[in-house]
Amino acid sequence: MTIVARQSLQEGLERALRRFRSMTPQDIKRLSRQLAGTTRAGRFNALTEALARGRVLDHLLETEFPDAATAAEPGDEDRTPQQPHDPHSGTRGRSVASQAARVALRVLASSDRFSIAEAVERAVGHVYGPPLPEWEYLCVNLTLDGAPPVDIGGWQLASFTYTADPQLPLTGAPGVPGDLLAPRALHEMHGFGLLRRPLGSVPVPVDDDQPRELVWPLLALNLALEVPVVAGPRYLVEPGRRVVRPHLGWPLPSEVSRWGYTFAPGHHQRAYMISTGHDADVAAFCRAFLTRTAGLDARRQDQLARAADHFLFVKCHVLGDDGGTTAGSSLHLSEAAFRLTAAMESLLAGGDGGHAEVGRKVQQRAAMLVGTDDDDRLQVRNTVGAGYAARSAYAHGAKDKESDLHALRSVVRRVLTHWVAQAAYCTGLSGRHGGRDGLVNLLDDALLSRLLHQEHIIGPRDTFHADGGTPPLLPVALWDPSQFRLAGPSRSPLDLA
Repeated sequence: MTIVARQSLQEGLERALRRFRSMTPQDIKRLSRQLAGTTRAGRFNALTEALARGRVLDHLLETEFPDAATAAEPGDEDRTPQQPHDPHSGTRGRSVASQAARVALRVLASSDRFSIAEAVERAVGHVYGPPLPEWEYLCVNLTLDGAPPVDIGGWQLASFTYTADPQLPLTGAPGVPGDLLAPRALHEMHGFGLLRRPLGSVPVPVDDDQPRELVWPLLALNLALEVPVVAGPRYLVEPGRRVVRPHLGWPLPSEVSRWGYTFAPGHHQRAYMISTGHDADVAAFCRAFLTRTAGLDARRQDQLARAADHFLFVKCHVLGDDGGTTAGSSLHLSEAAFRLTAAMESLLAGGDGGHAEVGRKVQQRAAMLVGTDDDDRLQVRNTVGAGYAARSAYAHGAKDKESDLHALRSVVRRVLTHWVAQAAYCTGLSGRHGGRDGLVNLLDDALLSRLLHQEHIIGPRDTFHADGGTPPLLPVALWDPSQFRLAGPSRSPLDLA
């Protein structure tokens, strides 16, 4: 369709829809009877009223578009074969104007934020427009309280609301093909917000987690907040138009299985909302953390991803909404200590020494990396040591050892956060402190050199914090489903069956 023809179509649709929406129900009934060639004033039920509206709308469209060239034939549209303009066989005989008019009415019914011109523009694009670059949407149990989207390392954390997001697909509007499986149902039932990003030329397959994609935004959010932030189904959209795929089912990316996130039937995953004003703190931390993560070489990124797998698994299965331990945990608390110490080993073991030697070095290096003063360093060492004792008892079947899981998790969070800042800093060093084991060598040497500790550990840490690298650990509210449903689209008297 040429630009001129499309503009003409949109202008004609606007005129027809303005006339249609200005008509009262009595006007529609009267004109419908005239068009049907009858003067009978029989009672109208829901079906006959829908037929009357459809008859009047088609009449107004025929007045605006008397030329038969407005009829659409399969293959005429300028879409790719993979993106047909209308998957419903029942609408294939309608003209382009008729299809677009009905979609536009459903858009208008979905939200009062759309003008007739905006609804027509979206509808014409949906029915007869060129494909738009697709976006990937990922459900997460975290949303924003009306704030603009927050950048999370190439992804956007956003709320799911038709009143504020022009990118959400038309399948959210009542009656538009696909709305029974629309994302709206996923978000309503589970309280999901979303992470979204524009897809590149080579999208990552749903069943392939190489390269790792989701670990970075989810790690950043789980470091920033006490509550567990988990991922759910994934889908693609053509912004402002429709869900592109899948038409059946909502697959979980395979990477999610590394952290044990499951959404069994009947399982309710708690959802949370970041209050207005706190989103800036979350964005600042994620920006500082993920900017440095992106600057790491492939080996260090792999180290961090393996540590993140353990941390995210424990965060999902053990820790409650207040950051403490949960009595009904699905994960043995000693196994949680096992995973948390394994996360630190991934980053701080350095590849030398036996089992006992590695444990001692990890305790010392963690203390040097995150400790703020002598007392704090001793506390960190003792907390990690208690975690190792619980891990050893669990691994060897001995009686469980007591450990403060909340304190251990807090230390691991600090280690993950500061390790990224320190590893990014060490990439600019040379010699013993800049090679493969440069970071752990620096931590060992700093035990004996106050100058090294001040210049090469405290200095980068302070710079990182100044850039926003302090996890805000903000309080979040449980998501209130009634707020979402009031904002969602609903049927109106003008919605055509």
